Order: sequence, then C-alpha cells, then structure tokens
Amino acid sequence: MTTADGRGGLSPVARLSDLAARAGVGAGVTVLVSVLPVVGLVAPAVGAGVASWTDDAERPRGPKIGAATGALVALLSLPLTFFAVWVAAAVSPAATVGVLALTLFGAAYVVGSGALGGYLADRIAEDRDTSPADADREAPATPIERLKHRYVEGDISDAEFERRLDRLVSADRDRTDSASRRETPETTAPEHER
Repeated sequence: MTTADGRGGLSPVARLSDLAARAGVGAGVTVLVSVLPVVGLVAPAVGAGVASWTDDAERPRGPKIGAATGALVALLSLPLTFFAVWVAAAVSPAATVGVLALTLFGAAYVVGSGALGGYLADRIAEDRDTSPADADREAPATPIERLKHRYVEGDISDAEFERRLDRLVSADRDRTDSASRRETPETTAPEHER
C-alpha cells in the first residue's frame, strides 16, 4: 500500500513516519531549550508542545507526539547513560544501582513531561479554534431571541415569558410606528405645497 489505505486515511507506515518526524522536531526543540537556565527543566514539555502545535492531523494526538518526543530524547541520551553506568560500575555496585534508578526516573520524567506538553498544546489549540465568532453565533442577538433563549434554558416561567414577550413586541411595534410617522410628514409635505 502507498499512503492511502482502504479506509481513505494514511497507512500505518505513513502515520508512524509522520509521528516519528514530529517527534524528531520535538526532540530538536527539547535539546535546544534544555540548555536554557530554569526553562531547561520543562524542556521536554516545551519540545513536545511545539511538535504537537505544528501537527495538522484531523484528530488531536498531542499526548502521542509528546510521548514519542520524550522517548526519542531518552534514546538520544543512551550513550551518556552507558558512560555513567560504566563509571558507576568502577566505583561500586551501589553507585551502579543508583545511576540506573536515576536513569529510569529521568526517562519516565522525560516521556511523561513530553506527553503532558503535547496534551496542553492540543488543549490550547482547541481553545484557540473556538473563536469569539463562535461564541457570538451561539449568543442570541436581539432582545426577543435572548428572551427565547432564557425561556428555553428554564430561567423564566411561562407567565413571565408571555409578559416580557408582549412588552418587547409592543415596544418594537411602537418603534416601527414612530419611525413610519417620521417618514410620513416628509413624503406628504410636497403635496401640501401644491
């Protein structure tokens, strides 16, 4: 199969390749950010967040991209880990166990932090996509529409709805009548001049 499988989406190989590419971007950002003071502590989350932010998949997959980013960073640190274990083995068995325990803790931190960063990037993107225009579309614009909305939500009773609706309709009718009266003298003035 090429890039499309029978369901019309990407094949598993193409999805895995795209995930690996995103994880590579995230790992690169993680390495660059890790040299900064203080911010370097959350470098895996930042790298995974950047990788997830640039993802254009239909479904959010930030935690997957984040975990893959963290796993790639942990794999990239293996040579340093092997060197640390080798040095610790020369010191004592207890030092070797300590280095291995710290290595496992560090790998878990990097993968978990990456997954969290990817998740947060997805949430921020979701909030950004829910723009104020959507909120305006949901909120009723005219007073009658707002009244209907409050009635449907159960904020006001049937009698209160009828009373307010009558008041709004009569106010709207009065506004329309006064506007038409203002227009009528202007149109009849030329007739009186004749």
